[in-house]
Amino acid sequence: MTSQTSPLHQPNKLLLKLPFALASVFTLAGVFLIIRKVAALTGGEFSYPLDDPYIHMQIAKNIVESGTWGINEGEFGSASSSLLYTILLTASFKLFSFNIFIPLVINLIAAIALLFVIHRWLRKQEISLMAEFIILTAIVLLGPLPVIIMNGMEHVLQALFVFMYLVSFTDWYYKEGTSSVGKKVPLNLILLAVLVVAVRYEGLFVVFGTCLILLFRKKIAPAFLLGGAAFLPVILFGIYSIMKGSYFLPNSVLIKADGLELSVRGIMEFAQRNLVDKLTIVNTDNFPVGAPRPGISLLSTQRLLIILPLAFLFYRYSGEQKKTYGQLLLLLILISFLHLCLAATGWLYRYEAYLLMATIAVTGALLARNTGSISWKGFNHLAAKLCVALLAFALFFPWVLRSTAAYSKISQACINIHDQQNQMAKFIKQYYSGRTVALNDIGAVAFFGNVHTIDLWGLGNIDVARSKKGKYWTPEFLDSLVKKEKTEIALVYDEWFSPELLKRWTKVATWKIPNNVICGSDVVNFYSIEPAAAADLRSKLTEFQSQLPAYVEVRFY
Repeated sequence: MTSQTSPLHQPNKLLLKLPFALASVFTLAGVFLIIRKVAALTGGEFSYPLDDPYIHMQIAKNIVESGTWGINEGEFGSASSSLLYTILLTASFKLFSFNIFIPLVINLIAAIALLFVIHRWLRKQEISLMAEFIILTAIVLLGPLPVIIMNGMEHVLQALFVFMYLVSFTDWYYKEGTSSVGKKVPLNLILLAVLVVAVRYEGLFVVFGTCLILLFRKKIAPAFLLGGAAFLPVILFGIYSIMKGSYFLPNSVLIKADGLELSVRGIMEFAQRNLVDKLTIVNTDNFPVGAPRPGISLLSTQRLLIILPLAFLFYRYSGEQKKTYGQLLLLLILISFLHLCLAATGWLYRYEAYLLMATIAVTGALLARNTGSISWKGFNHLAAKLCVALLAFALFFPWVLRSTAAYSKISQACINIHDQQNQMAKFIKQYYSGRTVALNDIGAVAFFGNVHTIDLWGLGNIDVARSKKGKYWTPEFLDSLVKKEKTEIALVYDEWFSPELLKRWTKVATWKIPNNVICGSDVVNFYSIEPAAAADLRSKLTEFQSQLPAYVEVRFY
């Protein structure tokens, strides 16, 4: 283990903060460069790289304007599984108006807070400034933090609260090297258990791991206290949702969840999908539409189940005296396993980001503290050195590929959303404001368009969500729904729906964007629900065409 620096040779306080300051500058510079590149290609317009931030903003806007949690005025819809982020946006809109930059600002603040919290923890680990700089820089580059910020979602806050909860739990559990679990659970730990789940429901995996440790040590009361605190936001929102005529869980959780059929065959198929495929296979073929493709994100997350156990073995045989490292690594192994089996990866690399950032911090600190105390005599041979280098390459190269892909795609993803979703919103606002339209991607149109939306995919519409869970999400049902709601037009991806549904409507035009890396399809199709209105829709689309980016390909039918 590295020895402490004597008081006479300790760096001054400003120097101690240099790694944090540099990592913060790298983060802000990364975000600035992305925004500048996007603005140069969109005529100065800002855009998020996903439709999801606009869904969050529309719910928050609707709460402020009508007091309704949902996409449409007076219509409850639980389209988000991040309760805290929606509440935070609502409060910000209430204070600062409906500004599109608010999610970006929240994420920037959360990112700086995350780097500061990790910096403070690394200082307690008594590692060198150079090691701290490398760890913080790795979090920025491999997180990749600027990309997760640009997503405009809750995932930076998730990384912050998860890391704070894990290190707070282990610090409480091991107080100066001795177990302190017999003492009262600190209030800050209870609050963090609530925040971890309130920011994303996957936080239940995190708290579940700590409760297992407490139960294993026969600390029943603390385990139930933390578990109860974690379930509190789920239960409260679930009760509120049921009172509003919806399901206990948000639509976004129910629709994306992998259903379990209670039969021998159903259980075997569920185990195959979640305990075999997700842990061993990276395959994008035959994947359901509207779901994130696994690819390099899944492979990078799978690597955690090799890296973390190896780090735990290193901890056991390195002579490390702090027991907190062992517990942190065991918790991260369990959380990674549960996340892989039961949650998603991908969609601009954000779902697994909290795990990778925590792993970089913990394993990096462990290595920095103990590398010098290990005998490397057996590794002087060239073959041994090559083996170690190949092992490191095999383990971490997927992380490098993931980060490279994230940085290479983020600007184009912003441009894709600008060219498709934002243009749809402009068109709807200009010609259909105050009326009813049907879509499968609802965020930008709902936030900018001032319309009543029918979410044909079900995230923002309980009737559609119920039809999916009830197995009657059929062409007949969707057609009857849009006509009952007096819907005038539909903007959809054809491949997401049955041809039996689409032939009931009149196809008028398509917009095709180039170089698509994020939208559910590069082609959005415009349908008139009633044939008599097709000519009017065609006229409006023709008039609007000049406002589209020149490279968007328009085709009329």
